[in-house]
Amino acid sequence: MKLTGIDMFKGLSNMELAKLLGMLEKQAFAAGTRLFRQGDPGDQMFIIEHGTIELFSSADDQVRRSLAVLGAGEVVGEMALLTGETRSAEAVAAEDCVLYVIDSKMFDRLVAENTIFSAYFIKLLSQRLIATNGRLQAAKKTESERIVSELGQLRERTTRFLLWCAHVPLVSKELAEHTFHFSLENEFAENPFLQQCFQDNPMTSEWLTLASGLKPVLNDISKERYGYEEMTAWVDKAISWYVARENWVAFIIVQGDKGNWPVALDTYARVGGKATDHQRAELFRLINRCPRELLAVNYPVLKIYIPYCEKNAPEIGLSVVEEALSYGSAFQPQDLLFLYERATELCRLAGKKNQALEYLRLADALASTLTAVKDEALNTDRAYGLAKQKLARKRSELLVQGAGRLLKGNRTAESAAVIAALLCIVLSFVLNPIGGLSEAGMRFIGIALAAVIMWIVPVIPDYVVALGMLMLWVLGGVAAPETAMSGFASSSWLFMIFIMAISAVITKSGISYRFALHALKRFPAHYRGQLWGIVAGGLLLNPMLPSSSAKVSLGVPMAQTLAESLGYDEKSKGASGLGLVAMIFFGFTAPFVMTGSYTNVMALGLAMNGKTVSWLQWFLYALPAFVIFGGVLLAVLLYMSRRIEPAKRVTGEVLNEQLRLLGPLTKDERVSLWTTIGCIGLMVLQPLHGIDSTWIMLLGFAVFVVSGVLDKQTISTGIDWTFLLFLGAAFSFAGVAGQLGIAELLSAFLGEHMSVFVESPALFLAAVIAVSFIVTLVIRDDPAVILLVTAIVPLGETIGIHPWVLVFIILLATDPFFFTYQSPTYLTAYYSTEGKSFSHRQAQKVALWYGLAVLLAAVLCVPYWKWLHLIS
Repeated sequence: MKLTGIDMFKGLSNMELAKLLGMLEKQAFAAGTRLFRQGDPGDQMFIIEHGTIELFSSADDQVRRSLAVLGAGEVVGEMALLTGETRSAEAVAAEDCVLYVIDSKMFDRLVAENTIFSAYFIKLLSQRLIATNGRLQAAKKTESERIVSELGQLRERTTRFLLWCAHVPLVSKELAEHTFHFSLENEFAENPFLQQCFQDNPMTSEWLTLASGLKPVLNDISKERYGYEEMTAWVDKAISWYVARENWVAFIIVQGDKGNWPVALDTYARVGGKATDHQRAELFRLINRCPRELLAVNYPVLKIYIPYCEKNAPEIGLSVVEEALSYGSAFQPQDLLFLYERATELCRLAGKKNQALEYLRLADALASTLTAVKDEALNTDRAYGLAKQKLARKRSELLVQGAGRLLKGNRTAESAAVIAALLCIVLSFVLNPIGGLSEAGMRFIGIALAAVIMWIVPVIPDYVVALGMLMLWVLGGVAAPETAMSGFASSSWLFMIFIMAISAVITKSGISYRFALHALKRFPAHYRGQLWGIVAGGLLLNPMLPSSSAKVSLGVPMAQTLAESLGYDEKSKGASGLGLVAMIFFGFTAPFVMTGSYTNVMALGLAMNGKTVSWLQWFLYALPAFVIFGGVLLAVLLYMSRRIEPAKRVTGEVLNEQLRLLGPLTKDERVSLWTTIGCIGLMVLQPLHGIDSTWIMLLGFAVFVVSGVLDKQTISTGIDWTFLLFLGAAFSFAGVAGQLGIAELLSAFLGEHMSVFVESPALFLAAVIAVSFIVTLVIRDDPAVILLVTAIVPLGETIGIHPWVLVFIILLATDPFFFTYQSPTYLTAYYSTEGKSFSHRQAQKVALWYGLAVLLAAVLCVPYWKWLHLIS
């Protein structure tokens, strides 16, 4: 038979048939060949070109029974392919035949690309369904006629009893005898058919359960004879009888079967904990039929239901808990904590260890929030929202750590790094000093190179490498212990502790998120208006929260929420525009104010060598650069979104809902807000009172502790102590390098090889930016800043460039995102919405403009900095 004669291909043009023929696989089968067995997976279907296929069915290993013989043009095995179920019959070639074979992949492609195929299979399924329904109706009619005949042989009371059993959801023998005033034993003895109507032995079982398939037939008969009103009365009388005898388990089952779930759940919450193991199993089966939206928000029921699931059905319990957590704001904080703990245990029992860890972190986040506000009534929505924010930040941090480390987990690279680091250390101790270095200086360089290698290939944590570096300095005679540990005694290190503590309080309180939302709310509801709102929110938040990662983890998800409210799809131009604006103005503007990032303070502490720069001076020094940097990037982002029109306008409902979630200002927020404003104000006024920024931040720290806002738990978990260990070693690095004369030697070396750049400050700053971009290809984040500041600042001072200028340029230039792994800030922004806001490709277009903006800001500000005598 030709393809044109096969029903499945009718309607296709000759061209389409020709293309199809090239795609189909043709196979020949000898008579007697089995195509598939009953129960096999259905991964292929066959079209008969010529020959015949016979279908067989077998049950319980009995003799095969022939079902049909199919000939040329007919289809074999399509149902299993359509439904995904196993083969319902066995197919054997009745004679030599040729078949077209279509596998599941080809089948999906045919259906997706041509409506003729999908229409054919819809028609085929409809025909099969009509035939099946016809057979079922015929069988049901025959069965109904048989049962009516049997009922005609019974007394009226016995017939009524049987029909009554079909409609009352749960029938006990005692209830039946009470309702019909007879002895069941006598009735069963007199009517053998009656006993056949029930499962098991009705005289020994507790409940009377009709045989499978009999109940719907009897229900139809009872509707015709007695009507709905009387049948409803049967159930109501049964309920009253169970209540009178306080048989609450039966009461719950009957109410659930009626669909009266609120009453059933309320009763289950009161008595479910007192039920026997057998009764709990019955109630568990009933509660599983309850609509999830009712079960998931009923905490008293969940307290009984979930522990039972832990012992008997963890997968079911986990699905219910996850549904409940989607209604998080419906629960009190303590109830949410219970759900998180139960979800952790259910995940563990179900073998989902990663998910269990995630719920454990969420429980920990909420527990921290509850502990922090134990003396204050906590708004439920706010507690839930803060816990979710904390978990989201933790998840983003883990993703950023994984994405930003190129060689993590590469055993060969890790082994090579360890060998190279050890070799650097050994050679620095055994070789004679070179390049004018002292013996201690030679060892310092070797140990430093080993540390850099271990930072590039993170075999062990950065802070452990840093502490190991200090140890080797002391043991190798490079520096005395007090010198090696001097970084931990510096005022800059103390400043970092205090600023981290303030950051932890601000983050925990939720005031930063509220601040940004209020900024957005005060701008027009259209796309451009909200874009400007994001810019304003980022700028207002920048000096208050000294962590770029924390700020973008707030700003970018908020921008994605706005994008969804405006009707933009994920990664669309509109969504990416808002997301990238949030990333730039929440995260990449940190270098423009002293308190914008921890790294600012770290770099300043490494470079200033006794000199000071106040908060206000930093702000004024960086202001023109910000205007250039922000202007360039904002112009680019506005141009990229010039033709974007929202599908709908923001009505303010999203922002209002988010603000409602936070609730009214809490004590923590009030203290956080005014203390932070006070600290920034005092730092701005530093030229008047002369108090160092470290002691101003200590004052703010003291206020937080005395007010109870900064508690012991927040100090232990909210401050990154491992980073502070790394930072102390970094401050010591600069001190030891200066003491050994390393900085001067490095400056002389760089000056000799960069003489062409030294003559022009603008050219020199451009070279620093280029070097910084290149260094971040290998070393990123704080280690890159440390190396560049240590190497370049001394050289810059010799040619008349103030350390602040070089620190500022290095801070701007060590966070590029030409490649995704280069920037922790970028990775945090990307993963804070799980990649939904913008794609890497969209961001890379902005990355090029980011590099140009940094270059323009540096070069164009040279005259301004000369005017301020920062460049001579």
